Amino acid sequence: MAGEIALEYRRSTGSTFRLCPGQEGTSISRLALLMGEFAGAIGCAFPLVARPATTIVSPTAAANRQFSVLYKGFRISSHTISCFSASRETWVNTEIHLEVKVAFLTAYSFRHRSEERWRAGWLVSLNSDTAEDGEPFHVEASATPEGFRGVSKGGPFIASADTLTSNSIWTTAMLERATLVDAQRGGIIGISAHKVGDEPISIADSQVQATRYTFITPYYTGSVWYDEANFWVRGEFERDGSSVEYQFDM
Repeated sequence: MAGEIALEYRRSTGSTFRLCPGQEGTSISRLALLMGEFAGAIGCAFPLVARPATTIVSPTAAANRQFSVLYKGFRISSHTISCFSASRETWVNTEIHLEVKVAFLTAYSFRHRSEERWRAGWLVSLNSDTAEDGEPFHVEASATPEGFRGVSKGGPFIASADTLTSNSIWTTAMLERATLVDAQRGGIIGISAHKVGDEPISIADSQVQATRYTFITPYYTGSVWYDEANFWVRGEFERDGSSVEYQFDM
């Protein structure tokens, strides 16, 4: 249909979401920027407003997450985190896919896949590929005696040995760091976070107790919730008046 605005997210299931004029009055450009920036990195140039990094991070299958990304109640995308272990090591995979269509033409696309390898609570390696509107990004990094060293389109970088990445939102330990490795573009970014407190939230028609944190970056603000086991269970993110909600599926 001429003039139809379609926000379409394709997964292996082939699920599709379309939003037509008159339904919601969506701002495509704002929504695309919001999704691309959040998916790429939760980062900023602000100092941390949290406690020092002391938490030992041990990813397990319990950290597996799948979220539906909602805009004004409509599902437009998903964010999936999966962990598996073998030979005393654990792999953490993150996958995000967003496609915005206007009159059946792609107005914005974002794809991100990363694989992290962990051993005894330490990040051993990172390998990620991202494509934003056709522009590719590749990040490779690994633990060395000098620190966590990597290379990306922006050049080489080195982080502290106990670093986490911008994809480590599955653990509250990420919010304790002053800096992170940007899993999308590479390099070192900052993060500022604040613990708000405990509150009940609804997940699949059930009430669970969760701890809420807020964060702020030059690009957007938001809140994230973690359950009593410190696993991510909800998110709300905003930029330029546009907001999305992360609804926990499994």
